[in-house]
Amino acid sequence: MGRPAAIRAVKGNKSQWYISDPSFSVIQRGAGSNPRGYRSGIFVDNDEISFHNVHCRTPALLLRKNLLQQPEALLIASERTRHLRGYHYLHFSSRAASRTSGGKKWENTVRVIESSSWGEFKQQISADPSALVRDMFPELPSAGKVGTGVPVRGSDFYLLLAEYRKIEFVKSDEVAARRASEVIDAAWNLFACLYPWDSPRARDASLRRAMLSKPGLLDCEYDKIEDSDGSDCDGSAVQAAHIVPHARGGSDRYWNGMWLCSKHHRLTEGRVMGSRSRSNPLELDVRLISFVRDI
Repeated sequence: MGRPAAIRAVKGNKSQWYISDPSFSVIQRGAGSNPRGYRSGIFVDNDEISFHNVHCRTPALLLRKNLLQQPEALLIASERTRHLRGYHYLHFSSRAASRTSGGKKWENTVRVIESSSWGEFKQQISADPSALVRDMFPELPSAGKVGTGVPVRGSDFYLLLAEYRKIEFVKSDEVAARRASEVIDAAWNLFACLYPWDSPRARDASLRRAMLSKPGLLDCEYDKIEDSDGSDCDGSAVQAAHIVPHARGGSDRYWNGMWLCSKHHRLTEGRVMGSRSRSNPLELDVRLISFVRDI
């Protein structure tokens, strides 16, 4: 995601460890806080690799808020790695479960969705994704009894992505790197929901003006991106999206822009490279960045 990752073992259990973003501690408590206590990100626990958030209230609320705008991210993350596991599993702190039980501990508030059948699991998480997201993260006390190891913050989220053995015990390092890349790519859709989102419309106003001149207003160009997954647009008005992000020095000229709906703007943010043809502005030479290069 353009920043160094923090890798940390769980205290008292070195078989469990996290790959997270050090900025989570800044989001939660401000500059100067210790990032080692934050458990948001890719979680490796013996044979399971998951996307996990626990003990991290602010990222949990950002996850819920942003998933309400982009609820398909949950399905995308799960679907892209389903070939790397034999079982499908999601649990999260549930508002409905909390109200029903009246309890405040994890076991009183958790909602579990699981199945050995991908079709059944997919139906459960995609039948009404907005309602699913709205059920996440009840308001609970900020801490439990010290030393119990039981999270009671109401911020627990766990989506199984892959079985560790299907990456570690393969025939070659090349295959392992490719599969690890697939897990990281899939998790990115949820990672992106852990940050405050600024309106891309205000940020990309200069680029939009340039693109209205060349190539002019077009439909969403997501399907023109090499290696795109062909997912449907969300029906929103198209936005001018930087190919090389403005934060990394990307130009506001038309050749550094493409038209994307809001959904595909979020999914590709910082993950594409290339440019628009200067000789024929209607042509794009853009592809998705694979994280395998960083492994």
